[in-house]
Amino acid sequence: MTTGELLSLARELKKMSLRDLERASGVSNALISQIETGKVKDPGFGTIVRLADALSLSLDRIAATARLR
Repeated sequence: MTTGELLSLARELKKMSLRDLERASGVSNALISQIETGKVKDPGFGTIVRLADALSLSLDRIAATARLR
């Protein structure tokens, strides 16, 4: 599972739209979509932190997913 796939799954499980996550994180819905689909591979640490916080995901969980690939 990629980081984008993890973020997408977490967003869907929380029943959040891209716009909901945009409002909660301050990250544009276009960038979120690009991360989820793999078009942006390295969105930057700050972006990941904002998304993880908005989705109540730990950075450890995201890092573990990245290591499994």
